[in-house]
Amino acid sequence: MLNLDDIIELRKIIKDKYNQTMHVHDTCGGQYFDFDEKIDGIQDVVNDYLSKLNQKAEFASDGLSFTVE
Repeated sequence: MLNLDDIIELRKIIKDKYNQTMHVHDTCGGQYFDFDEKIDGIQDVVNDYLSKLNQKAEFASDGLSFTVE
């Protein structure tokens, strides 16, 4: 699970690098994140950022959404 500061920082990285908005969904079942379109390399950027937090993204098969493990 990401805290608000981590979410803000990751959203900024994605926006600056790809001009893409990362949508955040925080429900009682947990968090998940998604994008409007699939962009090559975005999964690597997300995983690089999360690895610094000792976490990993689990992407859906379509590459448009992920959860944090």
